[in-house]
Parts: sequence; C-alpha cells; structure tokens
Amino acid sequence: MGKFNYIAPYFKTEAGGAQTHLEGNRLVLTCLAEGSWPLQFKWMRNSSDITEYTPEYRYTIMSLKREDAGVYQCAVRNRMGALIQKRADVRVAYMDNFAELEQRKTVSQGRAAVLNPPAVTSYPRPQVTWFRDGFKIIPNHRVAITLDNQLVVLGTAAADAGRYYVQAVNERNGENKTSPSIYLSIAYQTLYDGKCYAVTWICRLSVAV
Repeated sequence: MGKFNYIAPYFKTEAGGAQTHLEGNRLVLTCLAEGSWPLQFKWMRNSSDITEYTPEYRYTIMSLKREDAGVYQCAVRNRMGALIQKRADVRVAYMDNFAELEQRKTVSQGRAAVLNPPAVTSYPRPQVTWFRDGFKIIPNHRVAITLDNQLVVLGTAAADAGRYYVQAVNERNGENKTSPSIYLSIAYQTLYDGKCYAVTWICRLSVAV
C-alpha cells in the first residue's frame, strides 16, 4: 500500500498592494491557493474575521460602500497547516455633493482676498479648478492658488468683484461637481462734496452705494 504525501497549502499568486474600486461596483477578492484537499478559506478585514473557514475561495461584495475600504487578507488551511495571504489594501472611490451654501465675502480695496474652496467629501482628493463669472482663473503675479486650493487675490480692485466657484473632478470615478457660488464684493471709500462715503463693488461693472 503506497504512502500518500500530503502537501501544505501555498499561494499561486499573492494579492498585495493597493487597489481602488468605484463605490457601487461589485468587488470580488480571490484566494488562489493549492495544496492537499480539502482546503478551507477564511477572510479577514483590518485583522478581524469576516467569514468562517469554508471551501469558498472567493469573497464578494455585491455593491461596494465607502465603509468597505480596508485591508483584506485570506487564510487557507488543510490538515498540514495554515497560511495567511499578503494584505490587499482596498480603497473605494466616491464623491459627494458640495455641502455648503452660497457665500458672500467683502474685502477692502487694496487688501488681499482669500477664498476657501467649498468643502466636498471625496476619495481620492479631487482636482479643483477656480472660475470667476464663468471664466477659468489663471494664476499670475497677483492671483495664486495654494496647495490647499485656496484662491488668493492680492491688491484687490473693483474688477475682482464677481461670482467665484470651483469645479471638482474625481479623476478615479469621473465625477464632476460644481460648487455653490462665492460672491466677492470690493469696498472702498470715496470723497463727495467734502464727505467720505463707503462704496461697495458687488459685481463686475456694477456699483452700489
């Protein structure tokens, strides 16, 4: 009677690394292992068990939610021992709508105007483009956009008054959202008939006293 050689489990491929999937899509993780049967598989997320040991080597989420992001691993076992797969960092791409309402901001002429981009929850971080009155803002010696996407306008003048907004693009899932407007007004003082008046430019080519 011949002797049967049992083989401990081993992985044909390793998961490893980061992978990004779109919110709402189906996720299928596979644990490709070989060894003497019967093999049993167990899945873990962030080091906590999410399944028991079963013969199923796949783990499926039918509709991904952002809360499903995390570090996934599978363990495989047979009568010869157990083995844990390398970690797979699963990330979920999504973008919400802008949460803030329209804003109004007034600065004195000649002062710097600093506009914060309206907040939007997104992964990965969206690409942000600033616009004024429908035209894309190109940074120059007086206008800058910071790494945090703040818009800084130095030495403001009446021509800087207007409707500002941003467009945010999630380059992973392709979503494009336009923010609520930020209305910038420029205030200055003027003399008329020996008296000083406060004047505010509330939009381009418009004056209100």
